Amino acid sequence: MIASCMGKLHAFSQVLDSGGEMGEVVHNELLDLDSKGVSQVEKGTRDGSFRNDGLKASDVLPILKEKVAFVSGGRDKRGGPILTFPARSNHDRIRQEDLRKLVTYLASVPSEDVCKRGFTVIIDMRGSKWDLIKPLLKTLQEAFPAEIHVALIIKPDNFWQKQKTNFGSSKFIFETSMVSVEGLSKLVDPSQLTEEFDGSLDYNHEEWIELRLSLEEFFNSAVHLLSRLEDLQEMLARKEFPVDVEGSRRLIDEHTQLKKKVLKAPVEELDREGQRLLQCIRCSDGFSGRNCIPGSADFQSLVPKITSLLDKLHSTRQHLHQMWHVRKLKLDQCFQLRLFEQDAEK
Repeated sequence: MIASCMGKLHAFSQVLDSGGEMGEVVHNELLDLDSKGVSQVEKGTRDGSFRNDGLKASDVLPILKEKVAFVSGGRDKRGGPILTFPARSNHDRIRQEDLRKLVTYLASVPSEDVCKRGFTVIIDMRGSKWDLIKPLLKTLQEAFPAEIHVALIIKPDNFWQKQKTNFGSSKFIFETSMVSVEGLSKLVDPSQLTEEFDGSLDYNHEEWIELRLSLEEFFNSAVHLLSRLEDLQEMLARKEFPVDVEGSRRLIDEHTQLKKKVLKAPVEELDREGQRLLQCIRCSDGFSGRNCIPGSADFQSLVPKITSLLDKLHSTRQHLHQMWHVRKLKLDQCFQLRLFEQDAEK
């Protein structure tokens, strides 16, 4: 569905960029919009769940698929988001640059209000080499862009039988604490923990990635289309008129072509994709036909942004139709005036 939207949006952009009156768009003219301008809508998509300095899921997809770390949508008892590093034996094989990009991206997933409460980071060291904890904590210290409230480290198997290692917790700006799986449930409600920690929070990593990719593609397409529609608004808001009959005929012809361009805008396709995503998030049918969406708390925060973009797309196109008719009337009046002036000169 979204691929079809992108294809039609690309075709619309090519039509929009083709000559005539459309080549004369004035980008710094104030727009007569009926609500917030596209720049504010774009800001809305960067705030909260999309404020990530341009990083998208597709940019970190290989390491994201490895499930090196994830945000499940769970919350700690303060309402802060939970970042989880599940147990794995090959932490040392992960490139530091990839890990930095991944945690930067994941920090942008929860809404801004939730992130302000600080993350609880759960690091499961079961099955891992204990000496790998320091580099991981160092990466979080240096690269994680959000506040970390506490890092809870699940003790390795047979930890107390091994030599206790000092990982220099005083060097970190966030609190670190070693806990058992049983002890973790005392710090975080089991309903907010995934099954690897004996919790009941439903989380499917593959579905999470699929939905996240679709959402980011939708936001990118919708904001781009809004920008192109507002280019049309800028052109329609122009005040200049032709000074002769021939110029009047030319502008009327171009104005007629412009309406065809407006009709080519793939608003309905994006609306259908937006409604599909809303349905997924609201768990009416669930993503992939299941009952609910993994990480739904973070996805729920995107519902107002999706509905706002859809409303804006429809209202902007409706406003374009109104502006088109107003300018058409003025161009017709100008044409009659130039005809009268031409006849008067004979």
